[in-house]
Amino acid sequence: MKRFSIAMILLAVIAYVNVSATIITIPEDYPTIQQGIDAGVDGDTVLVLPGTYMENVHFLGRNIVLGSLFLITGDTSYISSTIINAELPGHVVTFQDCVNENAQIIGFLIKEGLWGGIYCYNSNPTIRNNRIIENFGIGETGGGITCIAAYPTIIDNAIIGNSTNGRGGGIYCWYSDPYIANNIISENYSGDGYGGGIFCEYSNATILNNVICGNSMGHADSYGGGIACMSLSNATVTGNVIKDNQAVWGGGIVCSGFSDAVIRNNIISDNKAEYGGGILSCFEAIPTITNNTICKNWAVSGGGIYVKWASNPIITNTIFWADSAHNKTEIYAESLSSATLIYCNVQDTVWPGVGNISVDPLFRDGADDDYHLMSIACGDIADSPCIDTGDPLILDSLLDCGWGLGRVRSDIGAYGGGDSVTAGVVANNPQLPDEFTLSQNYPNPFNCETKIKFTISKPDRVKLTVYDLVGREVRTLINEYRQAGIHTTVFDATGLSSGVYFYRLQAGEAVQTRAMVLLK
Repeated sequence: MKRFSIAMILLAVIAYVNVSATIITIPEDYPTIQQGIDAGVDGDTVLVLPGTYMENVHFLGRNIVLGSLFLITGDTSYISSTIINAELPGHVVTFQDCVNENAQIIGFLIKEGLWGGIYCYNSNPTIRNNRIIENFGIGETGGGITCIAAYPTIIDNAIIGNSTNGRGGGIYCWYSDPYIANNIISENYSGDGYGGGIFCEYSNATILNNVICGNSMGHADSYGGGIACMSLSNATVTGNVIKDNQAVWGGGIVCSGFSDAVIRNNIISDNKAEYGGGILSCFEAIPTITNNTICKNWAVSGGGIYVKWASNPIITNTIFWADSAHNKTEIYAESLSSATLIYCNVQDTVWPGVGNISVDPLFRDGADDDYHLMSIACGDIADSPCIDTGDPLILDSLLDCGWGLGRVRSDIGAYGGGDSVTAGVVANNPQLPDEFTLSQNYPNPFNCETKIKFTISKPDRVKLTVYDLVGREVRTLINEYRQAGIHTTVFDATGLSSGVYFYRLQAGEAVQTRAMVLLK
């Protein structure tokens, strides 16, 4: 068996790497993925060469990295050419027995599982950079990914065309708190009528920066075409595009059964439902809805949002525009329910409450789904009336043509807002992170390119430099004045050899250094 030690590359300076870790290559060392996992121990990597593997893979409680050649090359073509296709009825990949975030599956095409694509039970694995397609869930399992009493990290995947006769066509969460970020969750289907894209019950999911589109359901009484937050599911839904989903109740999002979700900085558009085209709030739910753009949704009642059964969403800095409904209302609330709006822009009516307006928001190109606000300073022909008309206690956390445009107070809509600040703060000095941090690069180890993120608390000259193992400077990535806030840069290591490198950030008197591994 070939077992290649990677201890010399990672060295003792990278404390999180087990010096006994090895790489097992499939099919060179073993003919099947499962045999490679059977032979591995915690910390090992099972590296899979391109091909189709007809298997049902089980991690057996081991914290192993399972990866295609994408893992070491960054070449996305290896994702589609390294296929795990279920051989027998059951999930294609199973995590259980308390594996942690070091159990990882990276860079595969996962398809045609009869009970669903990936199953996470009592486990916290990392699932990233996979294509999870055309899997079919049965009963209480989702089509693409099932999470039961689990806390997985689900990032940078394409979860497309999965279905279930139960709930959660794309992702099913029950008593789970997954971190779901930067995924495409599209064209999934729930036969039981709950959560075409994502279903959460008793789960506090973090749903961040995903594209959730074209998901649907076949049940006559369906809930949450894009996202369904049911039964005490206080999800945080931030920075997503939620588009073209369909349901009877809540085409884009539904919050029901005391689920007080936080919904902020999302584009919610072109969704369809009988009740609540964009959002449905019901069963004593009190979601917090801040800095969203809710446009071009359709419903019989409440094109933008429908509120019923003793619910009272709190809605701030949000645009409701070009939504349509048979009852001709953007916002519809039944008896015993209400919606509290402040500093919102609602088409055709100035909604009762502080700071609400009703005026064309002047999107840059709403017809082509560009909902940024026009700004003369950014080359547009006019200034949007939503600039600087949001809640005066909220200031835009970023100031550029892609985000906040107002310097006095927050903008209304998905591309504005920030942290709450106290009255009396200088108007042109938005509250920004009060810390200096240098994050671990991602991915790490990496091949050729990796991203480095850092935060500075005040405007300052920033220098970000890369050194080799003996302290020689090999690259200067940044050497310029930067505004306060969160910044990301890409390190292209073309021309450098494999090994350990250090990256050092200096802003004023503050300095931090971290290590990273280039593995070619």
